[in-house]
Amino acid sequence: MKNKPSLSTNKSDRLRELIRELGLPLRKLPDIISLNPEECLAWWSNQEIHLKIGYTPFSRLTSLVGIGENQLFTGDYDQDLARKRLMGDHGSLPTRYQENQNSFLRTSAHIIRYITLTRGQWFADQILYALNVSPLIYENPDRHINLTYFADLLELLSKKDFSQEELDTLSSIIFLSLQQTTLGQSFKASENFFDIYTTLAKNFDYFDSTFEYESHFVGKKYILKTVLHLDQHSQLKENPQSLRRLMRYRQILLAWFPYLGGMAPLFPKTEILRFSDVLEVQYELDLTPSSKQPARLLVV
Repeated sequence: MKNKPSLSTNKSDRLRELIRELGLPLRKLPDIISLNPEECLAWWSNQEIHLKIGYTPFSRLTSLVGIGENQLFTGDYDQDLARKRLMGDHGSLPTRYQENQNSFLRTSAHIIRYITLTRGQWFADQILYALNVSPLIYENPDRHINLTYFADLLELLSKKDFSQEELDTLSSIIFLSLQQTTLGQSFKASENFFDIYTTLAKNFDYFDSTFEYESHFVGKKYILKTVLHLDQHSQLKENPQSLRRLMRYRQILLAWFPYLGGMAPLFPKTEILRFSDVLEVQYELDLTPSSKQPARLLVV
């Protein structure tokens, strides 16, 4: 990030500075400051003209570069990243999310969908801008990103007054993005819990390769072991609270896969062990009774 202590605190002057920093084509000025081309040219060429503006032009720039308006105004933003997006590369990621990009964006698409449905598109966009991610990135849910992004998303929502109950709800609504997919249809065709977790065991790579997965059936139990090498996730390693929140999310998520097949959730016994830079989690699910049963419908 680039800090510029000498930045102007006058919004009109700061807007000029920002346009120069970003290299914004002057032909786009009317779209940013809502003036006709002649007025825009007069303002741009005459430093004595100061517009009476609020943060609206900064909000419009935010929609172009995917970075929060406050960061743009204060200069605390990644200029190279902003320029890439201004030139059309909306999928470019901040450095924080480039390390070990072994997860798919589609694993969080249902969360963004939920936020949009319950808080509105503007709120959802602001969440992503706060993470220095463009909302347009979700146009390609197959794009790779790292686990730190997912943990940051949950942490930010907790700071935005999402209760623990609502954060837990996010684990139960994966159907919002998965239901109409080929994999979602496979889950829907399941006749029992055994079918559900057999399908899941065959498709871990649909979600990520961040964790090592090992699973098997023992009688009427499904045992799943996941391993996370924390030395490959330096941003996440030093944040125990984010890790706990992430592990809670994954535990509840595992319970709700039966919902995709019309069955009630099945909550696992969970054991979490940390050995230096390795985090091991073992889940145990009792698959009885295994027949279909109505699941509680979620209203979103």
